[in-house]
Amino acid sequence: MTLLDMAMFVLCHRHGPAECRFAFASWHGFDSPLRHGHALASCGLGRDEHQMFWTVEAVDAQAALALVPRYVASRTEAVPVTEFPVP
Repeated sequence: MTLLDMAMFVLCHRHGPAECRFAFASWHGFDSPLRHGHALASCGLGRDEHQMFWTVEAVDAQAALALVPRYVASRTEAVPVTEFPVP
């Protein structure tokens, strides 16, 4: 597989404030290149809905979702994206 075979996705994850601890705990023991990295997140901002976002490269949406634990993936949408020039 080459980089030409890869597509870019934004993983858009949502959970409620009471589910935050479960979302973070699901990463324990889960092997992923995203683990110990950084994500954009609204957790801790006092909002009713928490969101997390990762930009990843994968062959398809299913492979992109496989980069996060099952608990997280079940609440995540893999949105295909591309870089786009802003005029």
